[in-house]
Amino acid sequence: MKKYILPVVLLALLAGCGKVKVSEVDSHIEIVSGTASSTTKEVMTSETGTTTDDDDKKTTTTKKTGEKISGTTTTAAKATGRVVTRASGGNSTVHGTTRVVPTAPRSTSRTTTSASSTQQPTTEPATYDHKDYSSVTFDFKSDKPDKIEVIRPYSDGKSRSCQTLSVDTAEIKEKLEKNSNKTINDFLEKADYDGDGYPDLFVKEKEDELNTSGKYFKYDPEKGKYESWEELNALKYEIKKDTASNRLIVLDKKEDKIEYEKKSFEWNAQNKLVLREYIHQYTSNGDILIDYINYDENGTEISRETRDSEGNLVGENTQPTSEEPNEE
Repeated sequence: MKKYILPVVLLALLAGCGKVKVSEVDSHIEIVSGTASSTTKEVMTSETGTTTDDDDKKTTTTKKTGEKISGTTTTAAKATGRVVTRASGGNSTVHGTTRVVPTAPRSTSRTTTSASSTQQPTTEPATYDHKDYSSVTFDFKSDKPDKIEVIRPYSDGKSRSCQTLSVDTAEIKEKLEKNSNKTINDFLEKADYDGDGYPDLFVKEKEDELNTSGKYFKYDPEKGKYESWEELNALKYEIKKDTASNRLIVLDKKEDKIEYEKKSFEWNAQNKLVLREYIHQYTSNGDILIDYINYDENGTEISRETRDSEGNLVGENTQPTSEEPNEE
């Protein structure tokens, strides 16, 4: 117990005289790898060792022992060292280590994107075979008056409207509402009226017990669409095709159900529609008479005659006339 008293008293005296000093200095330690820095407290200690040669002479030496570093700090030093600090009169030591951390090589990656790599692949719009008319269907919606949609399957497998036909649908709508068994197809007539091998279209706008009127549309196989047909629309009524003569027949019945007009048309070498025959039945003085007029391929009248209901020739009406019965 006595051997510890003297060192303790001596240490207290030295501390009171300022022989032992503890200083704290802030030091900024940077990591050479360049991304982070930290601050630690640097504790400077002085160790005073006292030796006594004799009772009358005392020699005091002071030795700076170095820096005390708490924990492990990464610095850019190339060497590793151990610092040991001793306090006079004590047996405890504090160890600190300094180690070298190699600087990690910086790597940069550069992404090069060419214009072609970002360009989206182009897809061609879906289309249909213009010459394929077999898959054409039609649709009518009551909320779209005076319009009939032409529906076709496209190359993407979907069916859609490719064209809208403008017609008078007032009567069509009325009949469809009255009879749920009817469809738009009951008001359409498809026939090859010009002999080009493609079916054209007739839409029945007005239909009664005497006559049927409507709109004609010619099918264009190059465009795959129907076009309004002015030549046939001028004929006013529904056309029937005579397969034997390859002529187009238009019949106009009158209200008395006796009188009628029958006109036969033909396409000539210039692809022009010309009147080839005109038959007119009517009453005269109570008798039923029938006029027969024939025309050449250019539409010029070449013969005329009148017969009664029994087929007997009436008069001498065989001379050409300048009258054009096909003109309205």
